[in-house]
Amino acid sequence: MEFAHRKWMYDRTHPNRAGLRVEFINGVKEFIAKAKTRNDFLIEGTIRCPCAKCKCIKLLKPDKVEFHILKNGFMDNYYVWTVHGENDANVASVDFQNAFDGVDNPVENNNVENSRFNEMLRDAFGMFPGVQSEPNDEAKRFYGELTEASRPLYEGSMHSKLSVAVRLLSIKSDYSISQAGMDSIIRLMNELNPSKIDLPKDFYTTKKMGSKLGLSSERIDCCEKGCMLFYKDDATLENCKFCNQARYKEVTKVKKKKVPVKSMHYLPLIPRLKRLYASMSSAPHMRWHYEHKRPPGVLCHPSDGEA
Repeated sequence: MEFAHRKWMYDRTHPNRAGLRVEFINGVKEFIAKAKTRNDFLIEGTIRCPCAKCKCIKLLKPDKVEFHILKNGFMDNYYVWTVHGENDANVASVDFQNAFDGVDNPVENNNVENSRFNEMLRDAFGMFPGVQSEPNDEAKRFYGELTEASRPLYEGSMHSKLSVAVRLLSIKSDYSISQAGMDSIIRLMNELNPSKIDLPKDFYTTKKMGSKLGLSSERIDCCEKGCMLFYKDDATLENCKFCNQARYKEVTKVKKKKVPVKSMHYLPLIPRLKRLYASMSSAPHMRWHYEHKRPPGVLCHPSDGEA
């Protein structure tokens, strides 16, 4: 009974005549609707293809994924859509409820409640039935801010203010758009917003909204010639200890703030590792190398090597 509501996944064709089963075609549409709530689609407009050939490796447009599945069928034993936001416990409860209610094909809610951001909330803070652990103060603050930012833009919307902010930041990065260019784009979005939906006002507020994810960056001053970083024990130095190059530009009377000659942006690793281990979808991949150790002398993966 565990996966009864998805028996259609591997019952693709009719035994006595050509063509695909209607149940399989409808089931594929159900899968596509579920996949469209994931972060890959909300940000990039693509989803991972679980067909027998792609095996969740390729990111493709939804119509291409649907064609692949109809043509090739699903990859083996993919009853639980783990790469698309599910885990065994979730599916088991759905199966039990469907069996109790007599439902064969549950309808997926295509809104922000099923989005990657909502999954992040559930995973990061143990928001599962039966979990009694209390999040720490840092987690509570993050949870409160993220909950507020992840509210649907309007009833039934699959986007939130946060998902829009992340999408805009991604576009800026992918196409190297200037800050002034982003301000112009966001102003146009607000001018074409007759319902006065709560959208970011400019690039600054968009960037600030993106910081709700807790994945900040640090700006570190560098030597102009690349000799060193003004970091940790060297953070107070004003000249390079190797070539004596000045750290700051010449200060004028008008501009009293010290401006570094050169700087870099550092993305701290620990907050990102915390997010990866907090998510039910990515945590198994983070533990994979430890849980799948091979006997000495057996090389099945680069992690089995000495280097």
